[in-house]
Amino acid sequence: MSLFAIIVAATFLVVAFAAARGDAPEKLCAAIIAAEALIDLVLQFTIGPRSFVEFYLSRLLLDLFAASALIAVAMRANRLYPLAIAAAQLVAVIGSISALVARDGWSQAFWAMTQLPVVLQLALLLGGTVMHRYRLSRVGPYNSWSPPQPRHVQPG
Repeated sequence: MSLFAIIVAATFLVVAFAAARGDAPEKLCAAIIAAEALIDLVLQFTIGPRSFVEFYLSRLLLDLFAASALIAVAMRANRLYPLAIAAAQLVAVIGSISALVARDGWSQAFWAMTQLPVVLQLALLLGGTVMHRYRLSRVGPYNSWSPPQPRHVQPG
C-alpha cells in the first residue's frame, strides 16, 4: 500500500472519528482538514498531479485557507491542541513560500514541509478528540469555546 493511500485512509478515519465523537472544535478542525484533503484530491484529478519540483499557487492558496481557518478555531477553542494543528499548517505555508523563493534543490524539503504536517495534524486531532471524550466521562459536559473577554472601556 502506498504512502498516499495510507494518508488518505488515516485522514478519513480520524476525520470521521472526530466528527462523530468530538464537540464543535474537533468537528471544525476535522471539517477543515477534510475540505483541504478533498480540494487537493479534486485538483490532482482535474489539473493533474503536482510535483514537488516547482511552485504551485493552488497549493499555497489551499494551505493559506486552511491555516487561516485553523487559526480562527484555535483562537476561540477551549483546548490547546488546535494551536498545534494551526502551527503545523503554518509549516506547510512556509514550505510553499520556500518553494516560491528558492526554486532549485528544494524538492525534498518542499515535500516534507507541505506533506508531513498533515500526519502531525491527524495525530493531534485524534489525541485531542480522545482526550475530549475522556474529559467528558470524567467531568461531564464543559464549554467548548473560551468565554469572550470583556472589553475594558477607558474612562473618558
